[in-house]
Amino acid sequence: MKIVDLCEFYSSRGGGVRSYLTRMAHAASAAGHEFVVVAPGARDEETNGPDGRVLHYAGPKMPYDATYHAPLRIDRMRELVERERPDVLQVSSPFLPAWVAARMADVPVRAYVHHSDPIGCYLRPFAERHLPSALREPLLAPAWSWLRRVTRSMDVTVTAGAWLRDSLRAHGCERVETVPFGIVHESFGPERCSEVVRAQLLGRYRDDPDARVLMVTGRLAVDKRQHLLLEAARELARERPIALLVVGDGPERERLQRQSASLAQVTFLPFVHDRAEYAAMLASVDLLLHASRCETFGFVIAETLCSGTPVVVPDAGASPHMVSQACAEVYPADATPARIATAVRRVLALDREQVRRAAVAEAQRHPSVAQHFGELFALYEGLLGKRARHAA
Repeated sequence: MKIVDLCEFYSSRGGGVRSYLTRMAHAASAAGHEFVVVAPGARDEETNGPDGRVLHYAGPKMPYDATYHAPLRIDRMRELVERERPDVLQVSSPFLPAWVAARMADVPVRAYVHHSDPIGCYLRPFAERHLPSALREPLLAPAWSWLRRVTRSMDVTVTAGAWLRDSLRAHGCERVETVPFGIVHESFGPERCSEVVRAQLLGRYRDDPDARVLMVTGRLAVDKRQHLLLEAARELARERPIALLVVGDGPERERLQRQSASLAQVTFLPFVHDRAEYAAMLASVDLLLHASRCETFGFVIAETLCSGTPVVVPDAGASPHMVSQACAEVYPADATPARIATAVRRVLALDREQVRRAAVAEAQRHPSVAQHFGELFALYEGLLGKRARHAA
């Protein structure tokens, strides 16, 4: 089976979609399938390396984050897909790539993977902040209409969780299925906690038994709302020694560094590609702070729980569906930094060993990466078989 992914949000720096597609390339190779990514980039080029085979076509830099490029070359998208002749055309964007895919006549199977939630991430928060309740749904109606058109043009729409499948179906989207996303369980665990790593992160507070390490990680961008978390950390630092670890990169990095300058102990690191080093950090901090309200699946949340570390998350997107009260605190998505700080206090007051056991148990609900892609490939093969029988 040959799968071509028609992608949009494929950053040269990394990110959720790129990480997912890299894992998919490895899983496809292990299963004997061919996998190709078609994505906008700085220039027309083909690469074949650890991320699999990637066909870039030139696109202008995105204005907010220049590591992303705009997928404006409809002609090149069509040309590359026609050249590759996929059995399955997988679409990772509901915008121009989906529009192009819907008009590719000779593709046996089309699949849309709902990686991002632009309605829940941007439109709904805007409507709730600026419009009276009577006008909110009319504002969202065109967006839902477009998403319904996208799902109608596909043979299947794949979501990471049942909650998201049910939401799309409730708005009239068709042929929506859940293939639960997974993590590499064996790469994470409480046993990876390192006193050396913890001491490094505590810095000046390493000898203070009351000190705690809070972690923030991910793409540093406005939609991830890390500025709220840093304000919460500053409030907590007035009460007890707080060491803050921020892992990631993005257009908001410098602004967040300035915002955290008043903290006595803060560490900023770029994306950590050494998985053993990253796992040691997750297991060595006291909790993870998360603020994105539009995750379709929080990989970092699942990996943190697998590490035995509690999380503090908003009640929006995938986050509240991935945790339990025994190992997490869920705060309102519109909460102030003071409210987030209160959630942190509650988690820090819990018995650490009980929290560790509860977090590990909660993480077991999520499948492995191998299980996820095995189920996804089986879904695609079933659709191909159905198409072949129909043609016969």
